[in-house]
Amino acid sequence: MGLRYINESDIALARANLESARVALQDAQAALDIVQAGADALTQPIAALGIEMAKLESARLTLENSRLVAPFDGEMTAVNTVLGQTVGTSTVMTIATTENLLVRFYLDETDLDKVAVGNHVSFTLDAYPSQPVDGEVVIVEPALQTIDGTPVVVVWASLPDDTKLKLMSGMTVEAEVIAGEARGALIVPVQALRELAPGSYAVFLVGENDQLTMTPVTVGLRDFANAEILSGVKVGDIVSTGTVETK
Repeated sequence: MGLRYINESDIALARANLESARVALQDAQAALDIVQAGADALTQPIAALGIEMAKLESARLTLENSRLVAPFDGEMTAVNTVLGQTVGTSTVMTIATTENLLVRFYLDETDLDKVAVGNHVSFTLDAYPSQPVDGEVVIVEPALQTIDGTPVVVVWASLPDDTKLKLMSGMTVEAEVIAGEARGALIVPVQALRELAPGSYAVFLVGENDQLTMTPVTVGLRDFANAEILSGVKVGDIVSTGTVETK
């Protein structure tokens, strides 16, 4: 066997062949791992299948991160970037929709017991003051927020899909939550109620010759103007709303 002089080129070629063999072995091992892991592994991002596959995965991730996907269908109302500009975490564009709109409004924390998911809400929009819109409470946030220094309950309510009004995102509304509802009820003005004790009421019935008779009543729902009477008076009775001194 004769001796052969090995120069730097031979060494470089041997190192290149060794690296190629190492990469091929790594690719084969990764492929074997995927096959042994089953079909679920094929749905995962390729972590390392050699240098070229790693480059492909890096390119795929770069492309994926360059996409902006809106969470809903809508109309673009503002674009805050120009072609070629580098963007970060600031707002790139604004999209608005008039479908499935929600109204956010605030209640004093003392009214927390009067609002719950499912309550009906009557909305009066500044743009349509004479055309109230009915809604329904869908979310009562679990934590108070501070608005203008005052703690408030944040409530979200839905709007009907069939409203004929032209609605726009950002419109101003006033909300009235209907905490309770009674139909076909007997009501009297709240001025007619006389509180005998906490939770106990009476009214003065007007009889013949304007004689007044104090009659205990059971009060149901009430608002700022009227009170529902569950028992104690009947339809047609006349009650006094004036000031009467009782002893």
